[in-house]
Amino acid sequence: MENLTTPVHRFVTARDIQFKFLTLTGKNFSEIDIAHRHGYWSVFVFLEGSGTHLIDFTELKIKPGTVHFVLPGQIHALNGGKNFFGYAIMFTEEFFLLRDETKSLLMKLFSFMDAGKPAILEMGNANREYFTHLFSLFELETKNAGSQQSTALLDLLAVFVNKCVHLLQLPATNTGKEPLYYIRFRHEVEKNFRTVHTVAEYAAMLHTNSKNLNELTQTFAGRTALEFIHERLLVEAKRMLLYADKPMKQIAYELHFTDAAHFTKFFKQKTGHTPLEFREGNLG
Repeated sequence: MENLTTPVHRFVTARDIQFKFLTLTGKNFSEIDIAHRHGYWSVFVFLEGSGTHLIDFTELKIKPGTVHFVLPGQIHALNGGKNFFGYAIMFTEEFFLLRDETKSLLMKLFSFMDAGKPAILEMGNANREYFTHLFSLFELETKNAGSQQSTALLDLLAVFVNKCVHLLQLPATNTGKEPLYYIRFRHEVEKNFRTVHTVAEYAAMLHTNSKNLNELTQTFAGRTALEFIHERLLVEAKRMLLYADKPMKQIAYELHFTDAAHFTKFFKQKTGHTPLEFREGNLG
């Protein structure tokens, strides 16, 4: 059960379980999009027109020639004008991890996504023709109902992500079994962060020890496992404070703090502000 009042969009049919490619025009915005979150990766490519894109705590003006990345669980709302044109690419991590060679691409994107601000790529005029051609291939392949459709779509997705990684000049990452352990850790945190707050418990889930888990997160996330856990907890606390109409005591309870005072102490240590100050915008 989701604790946030914003709706969660998930793939619900067998055909759409792993990958979806959509063309977006002004017709898609006949109604205002409300803040929601997806259970899968979403990449939005903006080519024409204007609008706004809310990603967690930042509302961005849409700029043609940009790409916005949204992680599973992030709050977002997209609204465009009548002359809007772009694409949305949606996929599960399981789909992208069907091949070993795509793991390093996903690891690089994680480092980019975790930088603490909305993840945006400016494709530049020199690359626009390349991306436009690639999107036309996506469109053609989504119309192909053949047995090799998933393979072809994964090929195209890998090319797209690899191009983005290259343009972002993201550093190289290790390959091998360790990235999968890190991805498993992220999954366990995503499933359990509300109720599980200690490194030892996550280490037990992954059949390792706290020392190894800390070394893993230092390698791939640049911080300790506890810092990673606390960051996820803090992000959810901020989301609930801004988007869930719930009293502080209820938020503290749902995030498994002992009481509201403990929650306030944690939040102020991490942000320098009380939860109430954050909710009311009194951050000066």
